[in-house]
Amino acid sequence: MIQSMIDKITAPGREFGPIPFWFLNDTLTDDEIVRQLTDFHDKGVYGVVLHPRIGIPASIPYLSDVFMHFIRVAVETAANLGMVIVLYDEAMYPSGSAHGMVVRENPKYASQAIILTDNPSEGHLIANLNNGKYIVQVDSGGTIRGIHFGEDDGEENAPPAADLLSQEAVDTFIRLTHERYYEVVGDYFGSTVIGFFTDEPSVLGRCAKRDCQPWTWGFEDDFVRAGGTLAELAGLFCGEENDSTVLYRKMIFDRELDIYYASLHRFCQEHGIALMGHPHRGDDIECERFFDIPGQDIVWRWIAPEGDPLGTPESGQGKCSSDAARISGRRRNSNECFGVCVRDNIPWYFTGSDMKWYLDYLGVRGVNLFIPHAFFYSVAGTRRDERPPDVGPNNIWWEHYGKIVDYMKRICYLMTDSVNEARVCVLCENRDLRIERVRAFYQNQVEFNYLPYGDFDQSMVQGNMLTVRDNTYQYVFCDDRACISDVPRINGVGDLPYRDLYTDRPCPDLRVTRLKKSGVRMMFLTNEGDSTICTAASIDGETTLIAYDLWRGEYWREESTVCNGKTCFTLCLKARESILFLFDDNGDFPAPTKQERKYVSVDFSLVSDDETTFVKTYFGVFTVDESEQDALWLQVHAEEMVECFVNDCFVDVSLWNPHQFRISDYVKQGENSIMLKVTGSAANRFTGHRIAYGLTETATVK
Repeated sequence: MIQSMIDKITAPGREFGPIPFWFLNDTLTDDEIVRQLTDFHDKGVYGVVLHPRIGIPASIPYLSDVFMHFIRVAVETAANLGMVIVLYDEAMYPSGSAHGMVVRENPKYASQAIILTDNPSEGHLIANLNNGKYIVQVDSGGTIRGIHFGEDDGEENAPPAADLLSQEAVDTFIRLTHERYYEVVGDYFGSTVIGFFTDEPSVLGRCAKRDCQPWTWGFEDDFVRAGGTLAELAGLFCGEENDSTVLYRKMIFDRELDIYYASLHRFCQEHGIALMGHPHRGDDIECERFFDIPGQDIVWRWIAPEGDPLGTPESGQGKCSSDAARISGRRRNSNECFGVCVRDNIPWYFTGSDMKWYLDYLGVRGVNLFIPHAFFYSVAGTRRDERPPDVGPNNIWWEHYGKIVDYMKRICYLMTDSVNEARVCVLCENRDLRIERVRAFYQNQVEFNYLPYGDFDQSMVQGNMLTVRDNTYQYVFCDDRACISDVPRINGVGDLPYRDLYTDRPCPDLRVTRLKKSGVRMMFLTNEGDSTICTAASIDGETTLIAYDLWRGEYWREESTVCNGKTCFTLCLKARESILFLFDDNGDFPAPTKQERKYVSVDFSLVSDDETTFVKTYFGVFTVDESEQDALWLQVHAEEMVECFVNDCFVDVSLWNPHQFRISDYVKQGENSIMLKVTGSAANRFTGHRIAYGLTETATVK
């Protein structure tokens, strides 16, 4: 079983690769669509999200015959290449308005809101208050970002947002958008076309009127019938909660679920494809039940390695979607990742080190489908400045993107069709993932899964366990809203008699997930910090550990001992490193032992500095005698991407510090030449900034 698992991890199938956003943002041509998709395919990218984006000329109107011609070309090309396509349901986002066509068909389908005003004639009167104020219904004024220049936020032609709380408006959206796509490429639905991506639908739209709250036509009658008092909704505008404001929020949320999400889900089910994408917020866990592939999006560096990745409202990213998938029995969950995750607010300043950090952050939390944001069809003119960076063909690592794809695929394979062995269940609310309360679980290497109170059912309590599909929990972190009297309840990590991984010192940046797949137990560890973690570690039970480096595709038998019923070993993870341990319970898997690394020391000279490509080339020589040829490595520090060549042969590429290269297979006895090409950030090419690049130091590691 171990060998079979290692073979599958090393070379997972196509389905586990990334499906990036492909920004269709310029004049489209058949030839260029074919060229780019073929290029993606050659790098190991076997699927894309067709994302209409700002920059498409007005001569290609959204959903027109000419627009749909290019969609057909893309789908047919993908089919010929054995790729998959995810259709994007808007132009551009948030979803639900069909580029303003829903409102153009009927102005009453515009997004609605209520406001507090002195003027009752400002809109449709909802409530007359005792203090001379009025609650009135108005158009929210919300818009979406469009696909043509002049249609962005705050611009005159920004398309109007539709009313996502109106069944008639949502039905119109589906007819205009989804049925139009089905008309043109429906013969590929369920084969090449695997899903529709809906993107952060917003009830009010973007840039809505000041201090307004969501509403829809006729909602006052439903609200009163449910026991609400319209005048008490004044509390929405002054922050005073009462029974009516609580009821209002629940009814608005339920209506969004029942009308928008449920309608899209039905269409996808009826047409043999998946509802994909993500809700408006990263902690909208109850919305996820309508997604066939629950998803979220890490954008704008709201979570970042230099900040507090456990302490922001977005810190539920990854866990939210993966646990939503576990609750609903979905096989995959996704994250639209890397969007505008740039350093120091400098466009395009997104490093390979950053990308690895985000992949590990999401992977260890259970994400098993990466949707990189984004590949740009064009970077001409201002298109390069619209939500950069391009993390694919227009970035410095594109030639080596296959290496990044392999890492993504290995993570996704592990997290698919496996059972997460968390023993703690954390009950939560939509938009309240108990962020501060679960911090200690992460920092003390105790895994947990979320379960919304809205998804809890008393039948899940089975004796002294809580069972949610394939997951069984021995401990529950919750309040009195759930009747779980026989299952041990905890107030925090201090109440637990175990850890998923024991360490001899606190390791707050160490993350762990325990998995079982195809009969093999495994543990995946990542270092979420910027410093090396080195500690004595142990796990409960007696086993033999097989270590697997998912980045390099290499494995070895980890040195360990058994003491007091635990398996003990030394754990060392540098920044941006991760490691997978497979548990060889029989102790008979013939894995090689880990070789001790020998590092060569080289004095490098700068031989060229190309300021057009932002590549610095270094050259050096070193001598090797016969006894030193095994397990030789080079380590250097440099910004940003380093390509290593020994004796004119390409060795490897590295994307983060310290850059390490195993050079044993390329050296010869005697004198050897070594060349390093160090490429600077894409920000140097696309912005006026100059990000330093090149070697910063060389070092021999002891």
